[in-house]
Amino acid sequence: MKTIFICEYVTGGGYINKKIPKKLFLQAKSIVNSLLNDFNKIPNLKIIYSLDARFNELKKKKNIKCFKINKKPIENWKKLLRKTDIYFPIAPETGNKLINLIKLNKFKKKMISNSLNTIKLSSSKYKTYLFFKKNSIPTVKTFNKKRSLKISKNWVAKPDDGAGSEENFIFSNKIDLFNFLKLNKNFVIQPLIKGVSYSANIVPHNKKAHIINFNKQKILYKKNKIVFKGTKLIKKIPHEKKIKEYIKNIFKNFSGINNFFGIDFIISKKKIFFIDINPRITTSYKNINKNLRINIAKKILNTL
Repeated sequence: MKTIFICEYVTGGGYINKKIPKKLFLQAKSIVNSLLNDFNKIPNLKIIYSLDARFNELKKKKNIKCFKINKKPIENWKKLLRKTDIYFPIAPETGNKLINLIKLNKFKKKMISNSLNTIKLSSSKYKTYLFFKKNSIPTVKTFNKKRSLKISKNWVAKPDDGAGSEENFIFSNKIDLFNFLKLNKNFVIQPLIKGVSYSANIVPHNKKAHIINFNKQKILYKKNKIVFKGTKLIKKIPHEKKIKEYIKNIFKNFSGINNFFGIDFIISKKKIFFIDINPRITTSYKNINKNLRINIAKKILNTL
């Protein structure tokens, strides 16, 4: 029997001695619960996962073992990693959290992850924008210097390495935007495009991008903030054929994608704008088994 170690940063001890933002914790918890449920259906596989000692076990099943972390998470993660056959690191890209988790694998264990170069590139919104532009993928103009700004009615400022929309701010006044950028250096700026937001979940198979499903994202615009309220699996999307062609083009030209990944895009006034490449499991993962009755964990293991 092989053992897989699911090391999720937020719930698994990365916030020891720190307060975890409630929304971030709930999103991470839903991902881990879904993964534990899916991997537990695979025969001859034992699952171990770490958990911040402040919380109760997520799943109590025969082949699932929880290790509580109350101090020194990195040292404890390394100990668990030594005992495992397969390592599954999960973390937000912000502040190199995902990269640092991946680098813990000094023991050459099989790892469910995309390459470090893929994560470094896709973790930067500006570098992702340049990739889209270079490969003729329709996207939103992105600026990393305020002097580059052109006229727009409303602007969005985002952390260049941000995950989610927690720190996405809307500005209608350029002076306010410039003052914000003086105090917050690692932000990029985009014109605000309101439309319908979507995401795609994809797993590589036989060197091709296998699109598992599409999701509709619930996005709210509250005063000066963009608020993400979750996703819902949908069976059909507008311009589906064209979007699938773009996704295949992204996969073909983005070297180092060798495992589960996601892509975010907006459709506004019949135009498509690709926004992000997510090099990791996201909250929309829970929609797959729940709605499609597919155990995507098997497909993920098959990428190793």
